[in-house]
Amino acid sequence: MSPSYLLVLLGVVMVSYSGPLVKIGLAQGANPATIAMMRMALTAAILLPMMLMKRKGQTEAPVRSLMRMTRKQWLWSVAASVCLALHYLTWMTSLDKTSTFASVALVCTQPLFVAAVSGLVLKERMPRAALPGAVVAVIGALLIAANGLGSSNAGDLPGALLALAGAVMMAGHWLCNRYARRTTEALPFMFLLYVQTAVLLACTLPFMGGFRMTWTALLCVAGLSVGCTLLGHSMFTLALGKVSATVVSFALLGEPVGAMIWGFMMGDVPDALVIVGGLVIVVGLALYLMGSTGLIGRKEQVKE
Repeated sequence: MSPSYLLVLLGVVMVSYSGPLVKIGLAQGANPATIAMMRMALTAAILLPMMLMKRKGQTEAPVRSLMRMTRKQWLWSVAASVCLALHYLTWMTSLDKTSTFASVALVCTQPLFVAAVSGLVLKERMPRAALPGAVVAVIGALLIAANGLGSSNAGDLPGALLALAGAVMMAGHWLCNRYARRTTEALPFMFLLYVQTAVLLACTLPFMGGFRMTWTALLCVAGLSVGCTLLGHSMFTLALGKVSATVVSFALLGEPVGAMIWGFMMGDVPDALVIVGGLVIVVGLALYLMGSTGLIGRKEQVKE
């Protein structure tokens, strides 16, 4: 497996506990807009020293490259930031209204939207060999969603609709991110992305309940910034320089499985249908990645 796909795998593991952490933060008195804004701001602050320092072999600090961005590159970064900010607002709000498993599973339907648009916008059509795995993985996500929506703790319809809106916004983010990363360096782009998203989220605070944060919730934000963002989301941004947005999106179908494992560790045992859905996602994800990397195609060629 190539290094880019290993980055995607690491990212899936790290983002999988974002749902439980956000849920804890909300239960401790913080609101979605504040958690999302603080998460982005703290992540940007952690990256700032790296932006200001010259690395070996470089003639200037990475921050200087931001000054040379074209208007088109900057507009794509703004579009990616807007989509990311809206994703956090809708998804984190859904966690306050519906179950974690239902919310995460519905957000992970984003590949449906990416696959529908990616071929037209980025000219990156899904390989035919990857299609069966994609279908199986989506079926697994729908099984988890069906369990969550059908349970007594599923919450109301607005929560489900907000989670789906979060899926649409995340799909838009990955598509814009992929387009911008074709011509920009990873570190400067990530820093700019997080700063812009934090500013956008700060602008929504007056309309989203104001600034609400507690010390316990702040610890959750630290975990979200270091683990889920720097070691999760950032891995996807790095990988997008080499792999398509569709690969990253379908890989994120592993997130409900990770959330299920973290739930076991926290004493939250999922229903049988959730476990079945998780296993279906793992099988579908494996088939999809094999098809997208050409492993299945190579085997067929050898047989011929």
